[in-house]
Amino acid sequence: MEGILKNAVEKKFGLEISNRGDCEKLSEVIHEHTSKNINYNTLRRMYGFAKPVKTRKDTLDILSQYVGYKSYYHFANAAPFEISWESRLHLYELKDNKDPKTLLLFLEQKSQRGEDITLPIINLIREFLLAKRIREINILFDSDVLKNNIITYKQKLIIGNAVGILLRTIQLSKKEINLLCKTSFFRATIFEIFVDYSSLNGFYAVFATYFSEKKNYKNKLFVSCLLNLRSFLNNQKIKNIQISDNNLMELHPILIGRYFSNFLLTEKNQAHFFNIKKVANSTTFLSPVHEIYYEPMVIAMLTNNLKAQLWLIEQIEKHLSQKAYPEPHYLEIYHLMKSFYFMQTGAIEESKNMFEKINLDNFILSYKTFLLFFYYATGYKLFQNQELQKLMKNYLTKNPYKYLSQFYTKHIKLPSKT
Repeated sequence: MEGILKNAVEKKFGLEISNRGDCEKLSEVIHEHTSKNINYNTLRRMYGFAKPVKTRKDTLDILSQYVGYKSYYHFANAAPFEISWESRLHLYELKDNKDPKTLLLFLEQKSQRGEDITLPIINLIREFLLAKRIREINILFDSDVLKNNIITYKQKLIIGNAVGILLRTIQLSKKEINLLCKTSFFRATIFEIFVDYSSLNGFYAVFATYFSEKKNYKNKLFVSCLLNLRSFLNNQKIKNIQISDNNLMELHPILIGRYFSNFLLTEKNQAHFFNIKKVANSTTFLSPVHEIYYEPMVIAMLTNNLKAQLWLIEQIEKHLSQKAYPEPHYLEIYHLMKSFYFMQTGAIEESKNMFEKINLDNFILSYKTFLLFFYYATGYKLFQNQELQKLMKNYLTKNPYKYLSQFYTKHIKLPSKT
């Protein structure tokens, strides 16, 4: 923070402090502005022109007053926010100048100073999308700045959801969609992370269909499972998907769960779902085993498969005892599925207790709208109050899928009072 203060002093002074003479002049200017004295030798030590010593608090207070703050404490608490706003305004200026090279250089400089550039990147992508400046988005997506700085799954998860939710509301032409889908960053960080079950009849289906038709798209299994789910929700025929055991073991555990969940969508194939045990029990499977259960929890509720739900509860409880569920989103899906299972099997008090544990804020954006169907349905059937009844009714009004309306009528709707 002391370094930031020194930079702020130079900015106010109007010159870089580069020698003893600058320190003498700065000492005079500070006295003129604050009526307080800082010896020029103190400034020499601060700016590296004499042997450094720890700067006294009263010196830091005077320097802070010189740049417009009440004290160093006030500066230390307020300055980072002002610097952030200045940086953000400069970012917007560069964006409007339509000079991608200068913009990328600015982001690179921020990253080299140790700043997290995730939020600025999100703002840029969203602004470019709203303005339909797809070519500039692609320059950003293909840049070394993103390759070198957006590395962790957490960063990709935040970007994918922050950008993906915007795609629900903007209309892109076929040409714009084709252009956007060309970059690997869009495919891996937005399309494959913001998996939007609530929009399988909308924008997400357009992207899924695009990738399913591209020969060079490597994740065809992922798209095939999504399109099968879309067919199921629209009461259409499900396509058969089979892959070899050798290929299966090479997949990401969440995709393995998505693959086996596909068997739950057709009654004649439901028994094949339990072959997931072979993967879970395999000594050659090195990924976190608990991750293969994420997707099956959702599909087991969707198909009202109580046998699958019970088996999943038994498996997940083992991992919970080992504290192996770090992601709040997946833990909330488990709470929801368990409450749903108890409700459907008549264990009402257990269901209510589990329902009270659910925190909607922990549901990830891409899944949240879809999962609200089961949350409202479970709550409405358990508590039978007007608020949940209204929420359930509003959801069904906007629901795009025939299957969910039929599911509600068959499994949730309460008998009319006579």
